[in-house]
Amino acid sequence: MSEFNGEVYDRHAKTILKRMFGIYEESSLCNIDLVVGNNRFPVHKLILVTNSDFFKSRINDTTSEIILEDSDDILAESVQKTITFFYLGEIDLQLHQVVNIIKFSKIIQALELEYCCLAYLEKIIDIENVIFIDDFAKQHGYLQLLEQTKVYIAKNYLEIIQEDEFLNISYERLGEFLQSDDLNVVREEEAFHGLKIWVQKNYESRKKHLDTLLKYIRLPLLPVQFILNEVTPLCYDSLRCCQMILDTFKYHHNPEKRHVLPSLNSNPRKCCKQTLLIVGGQNATISSEIAIYNADDDKWSTYYNLSNETAYFGAVVLNNKLITMGGVIDDKATNKVCCFDLITKEKTELQAMQQERKFFAVTVIDDQVFVMGGRNNKNELINSVERYDIVTNTWTNVDHMLTTRNGHEIAVVGKKIYAIEGWSSDGLNTMEMYDTQQDKWTAAPPMKEKRNSFAAVTMGNHIYAIGGQDGSSILKSVERFDIKSQTWTSVACLPEPNYGHKAIAFDDKIICVGGQNSKSVLKYDPGTDKWTDHGSISEPRSYFNLLVAPMHIMKNE
Repeated sequence: MSEFNGEVYDRHAKTILKRMFGIYEESSLCNIDLVVGNNRFPVHKLILVTNSDFFKSRINDTTSEIILEDSDDILAESVQKTITFFYLGEIDLQLHQVVNIIKFSKIIQALELEYCCLAYLEKIIDIENVIFIDDFAKQHGYLQLLEQTKVYIAKNYLEIIQEDEFLNISYERLGEFLQSDDLNVVREEEAFHGLKIWVQKNYESRKKHLDTLLKYIRLPLLPVQFILNEVTPLCYDSLRCCQMILDTFKYHHNPEKRHVLPSLNSNPRKCCKQTLLIVGGQNATISSEIAIYNADDDKWSTYYNLSNETAYFGAVVLNNKLITMGGVIDDKATNKVCCFDLITKEKTELQAMQQERKFFAVTVIDDQVFVMGGRNNKNELINSVERYDIVTNTWTNVDHMLTTRNGHEIAVVGKKIYAIEGWSSDGLNTMEMYDTQQDKWTAAPPMKEKRNSFAAVTMGNHIYAIGGQDGSSILKSVERFDIKSQTWTSVACLPEPNYGHKAIAFDDKIICVGGQNSKSVLKYDPGTDKWTDHGSISEPRSYFNLLVAPMHIMKNE
């Protein structure tokens, strides 16, 4: 019964309001004139005083008109829409009218109308108008609306910087955009692109702001070649910018001195942040599990099980996809290649490699996968190298390594791949370098010790070779190769000898994971030359793939 009465009440109220509005439209029984600028609006006193405290305090039984001071710039259509809202509680808004209507609502203290306009602005935010609405919200202190535009701009940054409106914002507003940790860019190069097109809109007048804006770009996250090609030409006549660029080069080439460069922001934005993945390997049995590292609670957990019949396969992450290749099926090497979408968790089969491989090495350069060496399905050592193009789904043979290898490691520096050690017939302590642009292998300086089943990782201009075994003993020694001087030197040893482990550069440190019968996770700081304990994985794991993937796509449901 109460619900029925409520429906009747609502219908009755709407009917009465519509009738009152009809009377207003006929200008019947209107007992006061609202004067705004040069316009006069006959209206009912009751409507004005019940919608606004401003009118309630100024209208009495004898008032025949009320004149709003300083209202010459208020448009008649804004007043008309306001009066309609007072009668019906409804308003038909357009973006170009809202600013004026809000201004009028503030003059007459019509809070409900003001809230209605703000709700409308929140609802219509899009690529073309968000900067206008953002400026309006900031100017008038509408914090909730400002938070909405801030989130929208960060999420849609790459589309917004293509709009003409973006090119006309102030450098202060651009600085606010670039400072955002929520900026939705997969690579920091995309953040810099917005800065570049804004400056180039009027370079002569805007170049003076470059030293202020460039500090909001996470320069250490930009590739050296990108800095040379894109950043330096834009900033060459700013001494402060040049100093930031020089500091960035020091950051890249001297990892051990990064702690003395506090002015550089090397923290990835939230969408650029990456997490660690362990894929495959061996624990008590052969594993095809994907384990993921959660930095918030410093723990590893299972993300997915590939249910893969293949053991000891190689894997890379490319375009949010995990590509697995080669390995062992029924004790024989395979050339099988599969793709696992880390977002949708869908699995597909890709073009097989030309050569069956096990115990080989794999890496990615410029969205192309390189596999090298290993053993074939006859268990013979091989030195062949193949390159995979994900766009054409094809494998191509490239220049062979100088030496047959398996159990070797590779490290990437720029466009060059270093194949390090491993085993041949008598063991190896050799290294060779492949230039991807010239498609040619050349000999490189050997390490001090022979190593197999070790871990290798690149940081800046250095390659680290960690632990392993030499055929008779397990090693805890660590060597570092300086690309500039072409020399190997010893650095701090592992706390314990280990082999079958993997290492990766992560958050300016080297993370070394697992190993034969090991659950350890160690962290190496090049600045202090020290290894420290960094927790553990859930169970021992060896001969696996240690990879990084964008954190924002790795959602465990």
